Amino acid sequence: MDHSSDTTPQSSATLAPAAGSVVSQRRRRFIQAGVVPVGLTLASRPAMAWHCNTTSAWGSAVLRNGGASVQARADQAVINNTECWTITNWNNNSGRSSVRGGTAPWTLVINTWYAGKSLAYARNSLTVAKVYPGGLKTVSSTAKVSDLLKNDPGGYGTMMLVARLNTLFAGNNVAQCVVSSTGQDMLVQMASQGPDVFKPANSTGAAWTATDFRNYLYGNWLVSV
Repeated sequence: MDHSSDTTPQSSATLAPAAGSVVSQRRRRFIQAGVVPVGLTLASRPAMAWHCNTTSAWGSAVLRNGGASVQARADQAVINNTECWTITNWNNNSGRSSVRGGTAPWTLVINTWYAGKSLAYARNSLTVAKVYPGGLKTVSSTAKVSDLLKNDPGGYGTMMLVARLNTLFAGNNVAQCVVSSTGQDMLVQMASQGPDVFKPANSTGAAWTATDFRNYLYGNWLVSV
């Protein structure tokens, strides 16, 4: 699958020679962003595809226990075909050929929440409260999503918002990445409870830190630059 932010589909022949360098560049960016290398290897990803683990599998295998047998069980819980829009895609309203056939992300937001309105109207209207009705800890409910995307692309609020928007609008199997074994949306819980409070299923009881949040969301490709 294409990992670029272009709207024009590219052939596999064009992508294949550069696949290794693309993965290496992403790994370097994640490490620089504070994502631990082990998080990148929880499940070995094919060079041309994105996929994820659930919060419970990630939490038990990487963040807390880390044992080989637990990691092996997590690898069996991989959810495939979870292509998402990047932060840049959301900021620029640019599409990716592997997500909704190249549809620009704000088009889905408009169709769902602001039918008949313009892109400018949607950007000016979409607030944190619309994306997270239950609240997003440490981020004002009245803050505009477009402002956070533009002014703080690497921040906690932007990370959480882009992850949520991807689970809502990217289709594929993305939403399954954050659903617990009991059917709860763990991303919504992460947002409402916040770092140092949220505890995923199957964890050892330790609350996730903001770094744990970031490791999970970036390491599972729910957010990328």
